[in-house]
Amino acid sequence: MIELKPNQPRWRQVHAIMRERIRSGQYKPGERIPSLIAIVEEFGIANATAQKVMRALRADGLIHTEPGMGSFVTEPDEPQQPESQ
Repeated sequence: MIELKPNQPRWRQVHAIMRERIRSGQYKPGERIPSLIAIVEEFGIANATAQKVMRALRADGLIHTEPGMGSFVTEPDEPQQPESQ
């Protein structure tokens, strides 16, 4: 279990850790991230706290959730091609 700091909101700490894992490539685009249960167990947080983390990651545009399938790292935006005139 990962030790969290007692003086900061737990969901913010877990959100920052998960965000860094995505940005560093530990969780790659298109890859499924750990389930809520796995996050609860890894960080020793409540289910509602893990749900708040997932909502924040979705709001950041870092993950998308497919009902019944799980949550996946979003694909990076493809570079915009200049429009032909």
